[in-house]
This record gives sequence, structure tokens and C-alpha cells, in this order.
Amino acid sequence: MRTTSFRNLFLAPALALFVTLSALPAFGQTPASADVVMVLSFENTSTRPEYNWVGESFANSVAELLNKPGLIVVSNDERELAYQRLRLPPTVIPSRATAIKLAREAKATMIVIGTYSVTPAHEAGNAKAENDKSPAEAYVQVTARVIKVNEGRTLGEVLDGAWATRQFDFGGLLTTLQNIQGRIAYQILYHRDKALPFSQNQLVQEATKIPQRAFEAYVKGVQLSERDPKRANYLKNALRFYADANGGAVYPQAAFELGRFYMIEGKWKEATEYFTKLQKKDPHYTEAAFYAGLGYAKLGELGHALASLVPLSADMPLIGIYNNAGAVAVQASREEKKEAERARLLEQGTSFLARAAESAPDDQMVHFNYAYSLFLAGKYAEVAEHLRPVITANPRDGQAYFLFAKALEKIGKTEASSAADDQAKRYLQTYAKWQTEWQKSQTTSNVSLRMRDVLSRDDVSDLMRKKAVATNLDAGSATQDLLVKARDLYQAGRDDEALPELHRVVMIEPTNAEAYFLSGRINQRRGDQEAAIAALKTAIFWDPKLIDAHILLGRIFLERGDRGEATKYASSAMTIDANNQEAIALQRQVTMGKN
Repeated sequence: MRTTSFRNLFLAPALALFVTLSALPAFGQTPASADVVMVLSFENTSTRPEYNWVGESFANSVAELLNKPGLIVVSNDERELAYQRLRLPPTVIPSRATAIKLAREAKATMIVIGTYSVTPAHEAGNAKAENDKSPAEAYVQVTARVIKVNEGRTLGEVLDGAWATRQFDFGGLLTTLQNIQGRIAYQILYHRDKALPFSQNQLVQEATKIPQRAFEAYVKGVQLSERDPKRANYLKNALRFYADANGGAVYPQAAFELGRFYMIEGKWKEATEYFTKLQKKDPHYTEAAFYAGLGYAKLGELGHALASLVPLSADMPLIGIYNNAGAVAVQASREEKKEAERARLLEQGTSFLARAAESAPDDQMVHFNYAYSLFLAGKYAEVAEHLRPVITANPRDGQAYFLFAKALEKIGKTEASSAADDQAKRYLQTYAKWQTEWQKSQTTSNVSLRMRDVLSRDDVSDLMRKKAVATNLDAGSATQDLLVKARDLYQAGRDDEALPELHRVVMIEPTNAEAYFLSGRINQRRGDQEAAIAALKTAIFWDPKLIDAHILLGRIFLERGDRGEATKYASSAMTIDANNQEAIALQRQVTMGKN
């Protein structure tokens, strides 16, 4: 039973061998885990700007659909940053050359580009409207292409000795746009890796999980400027349509963008309400949790702020998150009445700020906050050490001078303290109030901790990219461990144990040529020539230069009496390496007619 099952595993991919992909890798490489894809907004080739939103919908939807194991997707934020670095307006449709520049800026190896045209309802005149008198629906025609960045050419195949580019053409009613996007995403994934573990129907179901009206309202909303009131209306409609169709569930992308809208307007209560609707699994959760924490802090709800920021710091170790979590904890400690809890919060805040200061030696905001947490802890010598670079960077920082003077005073450096105090008097407008409090109670309640108001999208994108790469590396490491085990079992003649290990390899990495080759050798040793041939052909499909697979196939066909096939594989082996002794022996056998 195990043998039959595993034979089918290797036989299925071999049925697709009549198709040739471009730039197949050398043996031992793992292209499926190395590709980084960026989807650009599609170009509207019709003269109807009211349908421009459709182009951006492809960049959003197809990118999300391509985010599958083994493929790293450039997020929409990363795409926007690439445009900014090249000083391109976000609405521009780049030329092919510029598209490749954008991809290189985003470190992408593949770009998805496309065009579309929309025929309005009154021109479409579809049969549905004519038959039942209901309103006609607009029709959209789409063409998509994939450019391999390093090669500078469109994905395609060799036909009759010439390179033929491959494009994906789909059309349908505009209301079926998400269905079209699902089919395009599937075709891109399939032509990159024909051993996909899911069907086109599954990808279409994923593409259409957002109700059509909600999807359209969201895309139209994010196309508008950030302060346009219509943006909020579209986003609210998107949330409502989504909730109506999904039992009150939240449309996370729309909630995030609506939160940003209110944040830009300075309406932190409303902003925080929408940011907190996102869950950890949702896109933009990191930014939403960060801004929710910031919003709660501005509203004086420090407990809620910490509840947003502290868990986030464990998953996303970014300077801005550490700084804000530390600043909120220190502020909470100042307001806490219970001594034990006050000490715990101060220690927590100091810990966050220490990590931030160590990672960002030139970030003066972080060092000011860290110095103040040390000040509250009575570590005055360290306070002075961390405030010096803050004052050097901004010689007009009155708050820093005030704390610097008091820290120096505490460690007995009277002359230096007096000089710093003079500068505090000069640049701190409320010096008299602060000084009175200090003389009365040795406290500094008026010091303002400094919060980061913007989380760098560059930092978030870089970290998310590193995590995606690490995930792929982990998978690659697991693959190598399984291959080593399978090789050892094969060498020991324990084929029944080796085959399941190879099965696990191709489940993780469907394009691993060595796994198919080893299964071919095992099935050949067992006498199952059909299974061996299927596996070996699949190995060659993923690695055409795997000479051992060519040689073994030649021997199997020679043994079966199929001299034509044997000759073909003997010739291909000699083409790969004319000095390979086993290839030479096989060539001699088929030439001389010996078995």
C-alpha cells in the first residue's frame, strides 16, 4: 500500500513534463524558496478613468493571493516605499524598464504587470440585461504577465526552438473581478511550480472571500487622498458590507485604513477604536497595535497602551515599539500609588528603553527617555552619561539640561551642575516652576516622556521580509535534514523507511529534484520501472542538468528494449558532461547495441 501511494505522488507531477519553464535552477538550488514577487498596479487601457480603481485592486488582491509558502511577496507598503525611493508618483504606471528598477529597489526577482480595459454597461449590452430587463453590467478584459527580473524577460517557454512569452488573458463581468484575480494568481503560481498543493478553485474561493461590494468600496476608498472625507465614507461602507455578509465580522484592511484616517485627523478615540479591531493574524496588525498603544497613551489610558505595546514588542523588536512601550511604562510608574507596582513598572520601562538605547546609539529620543528612567531609579551617574549625547545633538533642549544639572548635582559635580543649570534657565521656559518643585520635593513631575508618533514602514517591512526569509530558510534546513536521513536509509537498503522521508521533502519543497531522483533509484531497485521513470523524469524537469537521472533513465529504457528513448537520454547525458564515465559507458552501450 505504501509503495502504490508514493508511486502516485511522483507520477502526478511527471504528467506535466511537456511544459518547459524558463531558467530552471542548477541541482541543489531551491528556486521555489528564493523568489520574491512584486505586483504592480495594472494599467487601464480604456478611456474611462472612473475604472482606475480596478488597476490598484490587482496590486492589492493578487499580491495577497501569491503569499504562499516558498514565495516571498513584496507588501503594498514595500511597493509604495520603492516608488518613493525612485521618486515616482504612486499613481504612475511605470514602463517595463522602470518596473524592473522598482523590482530591484524592492529586491524582487519577479514582477507581475498587467493591463485591462473596461466596457461600460451601456456598451456591453450583455444578454442578461436584454433577457430580463435588469441593468447591464460592465465587462472587464485583463492581460497579465510575469517578468523575471534577473533575466529581464517575460516568463515563457521554448516552442520550436524559439522563446515564446506567456501571458494570462481573462475576461468577465466587472462584478467577477475577484474571481479573475484568483485565476490569474493561480496561473502564476502554477507556471512557477506545477506541483501546487491546491487547486484553482481553492484560490478563487480565497480571492472571493471578501464580498464584492465591500472589496470595491475599500479599493475606491484607499485611492483617495488621506484627508478626503469621502475616503472615510468608502471605508465605512466597506466595513458595513463586509459585516452584513459575514455575521458582523470585521474587514481588517478597511478598519486599519479608517483608523489611519482618524489618526491623521487627530481623533485618537475614533482611531484607537478601529485599530483595536485588528487581530494578530491580520495584515497591518503591527502598525495597528503600535498606533493603538500611542492613541491610548494620548488619551491617558496607560494600562490599555501597555496591553497593546508590550506583547507587540516580543513579536516585532523595533526601536519605535521599544521606545513607546518603555515611555508608557515609565509614565505609568510615575502615576502609580502602590510602591511595589510603581517599582515593577519602572523596571519594565527601563528594560525596554535599555534595549532600545543599545540598538540605537544615535537615537536621542530613546536616550532621553532612558536617562529619565535611570533618573527616577536614582542612577545619576548613568543619567549624565546618556544625556550628554542628547544635549550635543540639540543644544537647546531645556528639559535635558535640567535633568543633566540635577543628576550632576546628585553625584557632587557642583561646577558642571551649575553650568548645565544655567543652560536650563536659558532654554526651559517653565524653569521656575520645575525648580520650585525640585527644591520642595526633589521630584520632576513636569518632565514629558517622548513618544514616537510614527512607526517606520521601512523598519516594519524589513523585519517582515527577514521573517519571511527565515521561514524559508527553516524550511530549507528541514528539507536538508530529511534528505540526509533519506540518503542514509537508502544506502543502508532500508527503502521502506527512506520513501516516507522523501515524501516529506516534496511536501515542503515540491521542486526538490534530488528527492525525486532518490525515489527513482529506490523504485528502480524494487523493480517498479514505471514509478522509477515517472520520478526520474520529474527530477529532470526540475533540474535538467541532473546527469545521474539522465543516465539511470537511459539504462532503464535500455533494459526495457526501448533503444530510441535510451539513446535520447544517453545523448542528453553526454551533452551535460562529455567526460562523465557512466555517460560514456551508456553511450557506448546504445551505440554498439549491447544491453
